[in-house]
Amino acid sequence: MRARPLPLLITVGLSHALSGCALFSFEPALELVKASGLAVSHVVSTAPGRPIDTVHHAGPRPNSVCITHNPMVASSEVVPALQTALAQAGVSSRVYAADTTPLACPVWLLYSGTVTWDAPPFRSAPRAYLSTAQLTLRTMHGEVLASSAYSVDGLLESSKWATTQDKLSPVVQALLTGFGG
Repeated sequence: MRARPLPLLITVGLSHALSGCALFSFEPALELVKASGLAVSHVVSTAPGRPIDTVHHAGPRPNSVCITHNPMVASSEVVPALQTALAQAGVSSRVYAADTTPLACPVWLLYSGTVTWDAPPFRSAPRAYLSTAQLTLRTMHGEVLASSAYSVDGLLESSKWATTQDKLSPVVQALLTGFGG
């Protein structure tokens, strides 16, 4: 009878691998897997935001909006992000202090939000990011025209490290149309 070479080769290969000498180390492969995981995590966490809890009452789309400045939101990026998103949708805007109510503003945008601190992937120093935002369009008489919100979502925390602009643009689009953008 003839001996089979495959079991012999497997036995010799296993004896070399278990002898303590190996040509392949699992440590670099493990580091590569960890780095790949961090890279995927970073890409996922910079995805654009999605509007949630949108309520849109049918009505004409405003041509201009007055934004009530909210000093309780500890981010200087929110108002410019709102104005940019409105401008991209063809809606002009002006910002007013919270205690101002000019009669020339038929539609008001009120916002609130939460700023949280954490360390981004590949960095050790923590930085601030917008973790929640709530936007409401109202008439000058207080009637709600639309509302929508943003929140860092669930387990994957997609959009956590996206720019404030990328987080709020879809929410503004939902305010104006009723649909996320």
